[in-house]
Amino acid sequence: MTGRRAWGVALPGDLPARETVALAREAEALGYDNVWVNDDRLQRDPIALLSAIAGATSRVALGPGVTNPYTRHPALLASAVATLDELSGGRAVLGLGTGGTGHRPLGVRRDAPAAALREAVAVARGLLAGEEVTLDGRVVRTDGARLDFAPLRADVPIYVGARGPRVLEVAGEVADGVIVGNLATAEGWSYATDRIARGAARAGRRLADVRLVAWFYCCVADDPGAALDAIRPMVATSLATSRPILGELGVELPGRYADAMEASGWSLERAAVAAAGKLLPEDVLRRFGLAGTPEHCRAELARLLAAFPEIDQVVIVPYAPPGGGEVRDTLARFHTEVASQAEARRPETRRPETRRP
Repeated sequence: MTGRRAWGVALPGDLPARETVALAREAEALGYDNVWVNDDRLQRDPIALLSAIAGATSRVALGPGVTNPYTRHPALLASAVATLDELSGGRAVLGLGTGGTGHRPLGVRRDAPAAALREAVAVARGLLAGEEVTLDGRVVRTDGARLDFAPLRADVPIYVGARGPRVLEVAGEVADGVIVGNLATAEGWSYATDRIARGAARAGRRLADVRLVAWFYCCVADDPGAALDAIRPMVATSLATSRPILGELGVELPGRYADAMEASGWSLERAAVAAAGKLLPEDVLRRFGLAGTPEHCRAELARLLAAFPEIDQVVIVPYAPPGGGEVRDTLARFHTEVASQAEARRPETRRPETRRP
């Protein structure tokens, strides 16, 4: 392959369905390569949205970014992604993770995340290959499961979204690609790639055999303060869920933020993280997102890509700037004023084909 880097957009499920489909169509027209749809809380269903997007686009790769094996059984996910692949003419990808904030309303316990992902990937990959799968796993169980139709492709790419050390290692071991969620610094990426490489080595692979995706909360606006304000609730959530690894990321938990979250019982409900997010200092916001003027975003992104040229895809979760802006503003401005002018190509070298474990 050449050194071309892909550019993607992850659309949240809190927008009206028709608007989400329109944004996906616009992303394709702008030149984005991938469209992901988030699976979080009890928002609009990502598989239904992706099916509609498949009919409204012709080129972009499509997939949930990311869904999980707790609220959606991996056998049903294999069926869903195979159906999406059929509808889209071979453009589907499967994004799996164990995070999110939708487990509690369903009474679902997020047990043994590393084992859950390993088992989910095994089940999904086996079913997509047309196999009968029986697994009595720690989290995932199947008994003679087999898809009742022939998938268009047996090798639908499976990406694992991760930030915790054990899950990063499992992702490096079993996934085609790893989505490194919301780490926007070289320090964070050094931590992540070290863990991914450890897992890859266990499977006889190298880091170069794993597709790496950089995933950012993003807002592009002429007012840098407004852009940062747009991503505050999401960074507040990531900070809360990343507490066990903050030391490895070189981040100290801000005192006022910690007090506010402690008062809410570390709730991840919207009101709690919105209130705590207002107390986050600028330097912490910038460690977990890409927000500011086009010039700032371009410089920060170029700096990260220069340090980690092995990043295969950059994905933004676009947010509207406060004060009347729209999500499509960030979608368009990021592509035309940031991505198109940042370092978008690596030297023309061949990369080894991914070897699955």
